[in-house]
Amino acid sequence: MRRLFYYLINNIREHLMLYLMLWLLLALADIAYLYFS
Repeated sequence: MRRLFYYLINNIREHLMLYLMLWLLLALADIAYLYFS
């Protein structure tokens, strides 16, 4: 049971990092678009 719990936490942490990186890329693209338009 505990192993499954740790597995889920690790998965969520990895996906959270991916989502944060994607969100930062989108935010940067949006700022660049507003800046250069």
